[in-house]
Amino acid sequence: MTSLTRTPDESALHMINELIAVKPHEVVAIMCDSDSPMEMVHALKLAVQQVGAEYAILEQPNRPPETKNLMNPIIEHGLSAADVLIGITKSSGAPVYAAKVKELLRAKTLRVMSLAMRDLDTLTAGGAVADYKAVRADGEKLAAIWRNGRIMRIVTDAGTDITAPIAYDDVIIECGYVHDAGYMAGLPDGEVSSRPIEGTANGVFVVDGPAAIVGRPDTPIRLTVENGKVVSVDGDSPQANQLRSIVATVENADNVAEFGIGLNPDSRPEGIFQEAKKRRGQAHIAIGDNLYYGGSTQSNVHIDLVLENPSIFLDDRQIVDRGKMLLG
Repeated sequence: MTSLTRTPDESALHMINELIAVKPHEVVAIMCDSDSPMEMVHALKLAVQQVGAEYAILEQPNRPPETKNLMNPIIEHGLSAADVLIGITKSSGAPVYAAKVKELLRAKTLRVMSLAMRDLDTLTAGGAVADYKAVRADGEKLAAIWRNGRIMRIVTDAGTDITAPIAYDDVIIECGYVHDAGYMAGLPDGEVSSRPIEGTANGVFVVDGPAAIVGRPDTPIRLTVENGKVVSVDGDSPQANQLRSIVATVENADNVAEFGIGLNPDSRPEGIFQEAKKRRGQAHIAIGDNLYYGGSTQSNVHIDLVLENPSIFLDDRQIVDRGKMLLG
C-alpha cells in the first residue's frame, strides 16, 4: 500500500490527462453541489483549460437521501452538449445514476468520471494514487472469469450467505480509465461488477463495512433477501434504523441491484464507502436502482453496502478467499 499523496492540482491533471484523456476543444461538464470540495472543482477547471478544452461548472442544490439520484433539469438538458461529465457532487449520486446520464452513456455521446460523494482527501491519497494500469489489468482478468460464471455466492464470517444468478453478459469494469464515450469510471477506482438477475437473489448479507448514505454502522446490519428483494433489515444502530426507513419508504429501494468486487490495493479500508468498496478483495452489494447495470428497476437511491473479508464463488470456482483475490 502506497503512502503517496498528490496536491489537488496534481490529482486534477492526472485525471484530465491520463484517466479521462480530455482532448482540445472537447466540452467538459463539472457537476457539483453546495458541499462539494471546491478546491478540487477549481483544480479540475484549470486542468481542463490547460489541455485547451471547454468547461462549465454546473451546481445543483444538495439532495436528501431519498432523492439523491435526481438531477437538476437545467443540468440534465445541458449534458447533451457535453463530451465528458465529471460528477463531484457531495450529497448526490445523480452524475452516476440519473436516467439522463444512462441515456447518454447508452447513446455513446458521453463519458463519465464519478467523484461523487468524495472528499478532498479521498481524491488526493490512498486509492486515488494507485497504479491504475495494474488495477485495470486485474479488472480485465477478473471480468473474463466473471463472464464465464453463471451463479455467484458471497459468504462472510459475519454471517453473509447470499446466492444469485448473475448478468454474466453485462459485466462492468471500473478501473479508472474512461477514454471512450459510453463508459464510466471513478476515483478512487478499481472494481468489477454486474447485477444479480432481478428477482433471483436469496439469502442474507451482513453489512460490517461502510455504507452509502448511512455511513459505517456502529454494529453490523443484517439484511434478509427473498427473490431479489430485501424483506428485513435487522439491527438497532442509528445506521440500521435509517437504512430500514429508506428500504420501507423509497420505491424499489429493496431491490438487490449489484454485486461488486474491489481490486485496488491502495484503497483504505477505514475510508468512506466510495474508497472502501474499491479495496482489493472487498465485496459490496447494492440495493435500489440497477439501470446502470443493465437492469430495469429504477429507484431514487442506489446504496452500496460493504462486506468485510468475503469469500466469493462463481459456480464451482472460488475467486476470493476471506478478502484475498484468487485470480490465478
